[in-house]
Amino acid sequence: MIPSSSQPRIMLVEDIPAMRLLVRQMLRSLGVNEILEANDGSTALQLLRAQPVDVVLSDWNMIPMTGLQLLMAMREDPQTSHIPFVMITGEGSMEHVKRARSAGVNGYLIKPFGLDALTRQLTKVVRWQPAA
Repeated sequence: MIPSSSQPRIMLVEDIPAMRLLVRQMLRSLGVNEILEANDGSTALQLLRAQPVDVVLSDWNMIPMTGLQLLMAMREDPQTSHIPFVMITGEGSMEHVKRARSAGVNGYLIKPFGLDALTRQLTKVVRWQPAA
């Protein structure tokens, strides 16, 4: 856990550039400036091993490595297994939610989502208060 006065360092994993931009803008509006970005799970995994973060926000549907595969790989690796993970997806079925939970997800955001939903998920998984 990061101290409540610090801003979290976030890894944003999303293959659609416009969606990455939107989420990045939302994070910056909350005062989060340390944002690492990857356009797929395999790139994210490499970055995570080199540059630890406080939380991962990841899309589910990406190639060559999906968000679910990234989550499972992170949970199997002692270096990344403790990092909170919030899945961002258009998949809201109970089956998808169950699969993510059984893999160890900490939060779940269904697209489209707003700033309030993003804030709730972040404050749930890291001890932090967004900028006023």
